[in-house]
Amino acid sequence: MNEAALSKGEVTRRNIIAAACELFSTQGYHGTSMRQIARKANIALSGLYNHFPGKDQVFQAVFLEYHPYHEILPALLNAKGETVEEVLHAALLQMNRIFEANQRFLNLLFIEIVEFDSLHANELFAAIFPQIAQIAGQIYQQYQDRLRPITMPIFIRSFLGLFFAYYITEIVFAPRAPDIFREGALDNLLDVYLHGVLKNIND
Repeated sequence: MNEAALSKGEVTRRNIIAAACELFSTQGYHGTSMRQIARKANIALSGLYNHFPGKDQVFQAVFLEYHPYHEILPALLNAKGETVEEVLHAALLQMNRIFEANQRFLNLLFIEIVEFDSLHANELFAAIFPQIAQIAGQIYQQYQDRLRPITMPIFIRSFLGLFFAYYITEIVFAPRAPDIFREGALDNLLDVYLHGVLKNIND
């Protein structure tokens, strides 16, 4: 949205969320106070409470505003390819690119899991699941002759599991792991996802 089209209150709220995001992602949830957020946003503490009743509500706004789903859903919708392998590969690359560009979100996600027991993430997923299901359904329908007859929720969960398995292990282990752990990791994990780890008995 054009900044000039926003009201003064909307601009202030946006500044609060941006300031809180920086503080939460660098200092943690408990290490950040409402007073610090107000100071970072360059407003009075009373002005902050005019927009948010407490720190929990500030974090919720930050989590929803900076969640990569805003970019991921359009990216998944636009993943192209001639085969199911190419489409899923393109989707993985797009998701990885988006998460790499939003690395501070990982810190927010850990706060969400530890401090809020994934409450906001659960609510968000429930809200956007119909859109995810629609995108996955289009892929499944187009390539159903090559895909096993699994339920749509499991199709979605397995693909998200593949991505987060790659993303988390890339962050946690890859920096100090042997080259063989990193080289072609995304392609190799996708291959295992598509074809499994067991040999075909007909080979």
